[in-house]
Amino acid sequence: MKSSPHRPSIELLFKRGLGSAEIARRLQISSSTVRNVVAAIKKRGDASEVKKSGRPRSVNTRNTRAIIKKRIIRNDGLSLNRMASQLGIARSTVQSIVKNDLKLKSY
Repeated sequence: MKSSPHRPSIELLFKRGLGSAEIARRLQISSSTVRNVVAAIKKRGDASEVKKSGRPRSVNTRNTRAIIKKRIIRNDGLSLNRMASQLGIARSTVQSIVKNDLKLKSY
């Protein structure tokens, strides 16, 4: 989930005493976004983002996905095996990027 660029505005308006519905109306954003940010303010005291837990992506990065997408669009006849070996990553990783991230079907 991406963080809202409205976090500072929501925090300011909430600390001024406005309710979630009024903040959502003024900023023209969804009330659920406002409620989530307000809940974070109540829990932690501010609206700053919390570092995500879990293992970071090391191979399936934005850059790798872009390279794979460009090669597929270019249609140079590369198999997923060959593309994986040229990139130095596992074939299964290339396959999951194509299927899950790029929403394409390999055949």
